[in-house]
Amino acid sequence: MKYIVLSPDQKLIGFEDSEHVLEYCLEVDNDSLDDYCEEQELVYETMTPTEIGQLYTNMGAISGGCQIFLVSDILNLMKENAVDEYYIEEAKALFESKNLLKEMTCPGYIEDLLGELTPIYPSNLTEGIYFMENIDAPNDEKDNG
Repeated sequence: MKYIVLSPDQKLIGFEDSEHVLEYCLEVDNDSLDDYCEEQELVYETMTPTEIGQLYTNMGAISGGCQIFLVSDILNLMKENAVDEYYIEEAKALFESKNLLKEMTCPGYIEDLLGELTPIYPSNLTEGIYFMENIDAPNDEKDNG
């Protein structure tokens, strides 16, 4: 795996390419937004794009969104911190495992390290462009102009 993503509910998943990372993050963001809108009885069709954008901002502040990391950065940090070789080998095996193709609970020793790294923002993977489907979708019921 090249990328590791930590979801807001502390689930870990791995990806080989940035496109799949972005799809996953967008899905998590949209699911969180849909759940929030359902709880608050908000309806997209009656909201302006600005209101929906504000919801994304609020949800990011509440849930924190997905955190994206490079596997190489994690392994380098482990070496810099003189982490026991056993854990480094465990991490390498995990990052190469097919188990990471599905969400899994993040091992504590990995979660601790991730707190020391600066996550990659989705926009860094797309040359500054990150689309949110709910915002970009046309709204036929309300003038968004």
